[in-house]
Amino acid sequence: MAAGRFVITSPDTDGPSVITGAANSSIIYKAAQITSAEQVAGDYLEFGVFRGTSFIEAFHTIKRVYEFRASDPDSIHTREYRAGVAQCWKDFRFFAFDSFQGLPVVKWVDTQSSDFTGGKFSCSLDSFLGNIGQHGVDMGRVVAVPGWFNDSCSKVTLAKYNMKAASIIHIDCDLYESARTVLKFISPLLVDGTVLIFDDWYCYRGNPNAGEQRAFREWTAQMGGWLFTEYQKEGPWRNSFITSRVP
Repeated sequence: MAAGRFVITSPDTDGPSVITGAANSSIIYKAAQITSAEQVAGDYLEFGVFRGTSFIEAFHTIKRVYEFRASDPDSIHTREYRAGVAQCWKDFRFFAFDSFQGLPVVKWVDTQSSDFTGGKFSCSLDSFLGNIGQHGVDMGRVVAVPGWFNDSCSKVTLAKYNMKAASIIHIDCDLYESARTVLKFISPLLVDGTVLIFDDWYCYRGNPNAGEQRAFREWTAQMGGWLFTEYQKEGPWRNSFITSRVP
């Protein structure tokens, strides 16, 4: 495997599916750097995992960044600081939310794009788990939550898995309706410094009245007491934000 690249052989095709970027310039690397440096305790949540490519990258990148910072080879930080980073990594869980049946039926504002259709990006739960396991993800840290978001993103799920805080959240929902549901779900999990990554921010030709942009704008208007600072961009579509609680 080339440095900075993660390769998954799809169960549905003969060839590999490759999604990458240089390991030290990717958006997930930068998110892990800032959350580890600030010791933002919480889990990793990904909504829309498909075959697991970005999930695999997130696991290995976060692990590498946190373990390196906790080891502090240049002896820059105090013992207490290193212990704090190590504890954050020890407690990290990786949540995978997906219908595992592809996209839902596309309706309303989401029909503006011809790129998204019901059933697209379908991958079974077994195939997803097999892919990430074959690529070295620690399955003891993984929580897969199958189901349509309007069913799985619930208070029952929060209680079942004792979900209290999120450090990094990757929203790869494609659709406005799905993103709106996810954003409402994650609201109680935000902490000072949570990083939100939107995979499809500039879809719909960058239209701010569609897709994830519209869902985010409507959600933030209701999130009194929080600030959202634009952070890193990556590739043609991704954008991210850091959350801050207003004093």
